[in-house]
Amino acid sequence: MSRKILILVLVTLTMFACVKKEANPEGTVTVETRFFPVPEFVDLFASFDYVQRADFDRVIPDRYMSDITNVYIATFYLGNLTADAIVATKARNKTKLSSIALTMIDYSRMIGINQEVLMLADELMLMLQEDNWDGLLHALDDYKRQVEMALYSSRQFDLMTLLQAGGWTEGIYIMTSLLLQDFIEPNTAILDQKGIVDNLVNNLKQMENQELYELEWFENLAAGFNEIHAIINVPDKNLFTLDEVRDLNNISSNIKEKFGFVN
Repeated sequence: MSRKILILVLVTLTMFACVKKEANPEGTVTVETRFFPVPEFVDLFASFDYVQRADFDRVIPDRYMSDITNVYIATFYLGNLTADAIVATKARNKTKLSSIALTMIDYSRMIGINQEVLMLADELMLMLQEDNWDGLLHALDDYKRQVEMALYSSRQFDLMTLLQAGGWTEGIYIMTSLLLQDFIEPNTAILDQKGIVDNLVNNLKQMENQELYELEWFENLAAGFNEIHAIINVPDKNLFTLDEVRDLNNISSNIKEKFGFVN
């Protein structure tokens, strides 16, 4: 992990620590903590600046789902789209990015993101019309951050967990897909995101809506991140073999497929 990304992780871990206190029947207080790491995809994907535009374009879908009615699945998918949007921008694919941005706005409305945040979408669409690609990269990350902060401030911690799990499922899928196009082991250091994966595994175990644990898609999501954790969170390991990168790609792809999302 680069020094810049590490600093971003440390800062945002401090910002997004959720503590909930509840009194149990014996009168003692239990404390539940969920951490929400939010490093920027712009900085993360910058490590792939050697990748050609066509290769970026190849790792994101050609079409996007607009018929999701379950708010939890929609939030997870919105997380997916935040990663896809950055890659579509790096690919300079105006058609895909337009579709992604409009879908992001629709699902942001669906999960109850406030109008102030949604106004940022107007800025995104204006930059897209003007082909302001550099501005779009940072505006997209800012939009993602503002959506997360809106969920955090309204204490919708389950949705925030799913948003970030969706983003990192797609982030891992994209990173491993790019690495597999031209495997060079030193480049796999980008996958060394131990703190992020550890916190996501922890957060998925602390969902307030207990009914989620009975759903097949959620069981598969939690199990998938446990598998990802077993590969990435090995002490003193910061590079990954070709087989490990393939395994991470297959796990993240399987998570998406269980949701019915296309690769």
